[in-house]
Amino acid sequence: MTFRPVDFFQSDASAARDQFLSVCEDAALEVWTKSKVGEKGCVIDIARIGSPDAASVLVLTSGVSEGEGLCASAVQCCVLAGPVRRELPKNVGILFVHAIQPCWKQIVPNSTFTGTERAWEDDLLVAADSRYEEYVRGEKVAAEPVEGSLELRLDEDDVEGRVSSYLERAKRIGIIDVRTGPGEFGHCDVIACAGRATQAGQRAALWFGAKTDMADSASSAVPSPLVQSLIRSLSSAELAAVVMEFGTYSLKVMLGSVPGRFFYPENSEWQLQVWQKAHAVIQHAMWAMDKSLPPRPIND
Repeated sequence: MTFRPVDFFQSDASAARDQFLSVCEDAALEVWTKSKVGEKGCVIDIARIGSPDAASVLVLTSGVSEGEGLCASAVQCCVLAGPVRRELPKNVGILFVHAIQPCWKQIVPNSTFTGTERAWEDDLLVAADSRYEEYVRGEKVAAEPVEGSLELRLDEDDVEGRVSSYLERAKRIGIIDVRTGPGEFGHCDVIACAGRATQAGQRAALWFGAKTDMADSASSAVPSPLVQSLIRSLSSAELAAVVMEFGTYSLKVMLGSVPGRFFYPENSEWQLQVWQKAHAVIQHAMWAMDKSLPPRPIND
């Protein structure tokens, strides 16, 4: 059957979720589902491909709007149904966190990571390390779980706990948060969620070819609340996160009342560009995160 990326860009959340579940079923993947998440009661589905012992895992998530969720859903389905599974190195896995417009509590108290004191490495990786240390201490105590213990907080009935269970063997974890926004039609920007002076920012540049020098040494993109929450739950590992943002329309075009959705053009040319550029970033990440293979350059 011919692989047509544009066929995976759906018009509404229900159709997108049905398609994701169908693609996972065709691939014989187990899907874990959490319903009624957040104030709006969205549904989050999680699946994984690759060896459970893979040292490197790539995590694909979506941003906060419906358009971003539909775009991310299409990318995830293309990964599952297209050539990526054949290209996947033996030592790399991919985790799919599928959600349309997830309503998630914001963790970072301010709206930007700009400034060293707001760096993702400082705010979130430190929290992840302390969470892991708490877990190790808990493992040494042979006692029944008590209310408020780490074991209960990371219950696999929770999204964060389930993600942690999928990633517990990973030594390298790279997160791609798919976004859409004003900009050149179909253009792809990959922006690190940490400044270039941090280890996380350096990994983002290496693994994803991410921009880390946008204005100053500490400039970075803000991870979505969902990604922030997931990072908080992760154990000790080499971490990096990026925002992969696709341009839709310029502000001038938007002000001119372009027909359709501003942040999710239902246009086959745009859809094809999104997949081609997402595929290039994912290909690069798979090879760069697998230390047994030399990194491949990203083709523009």
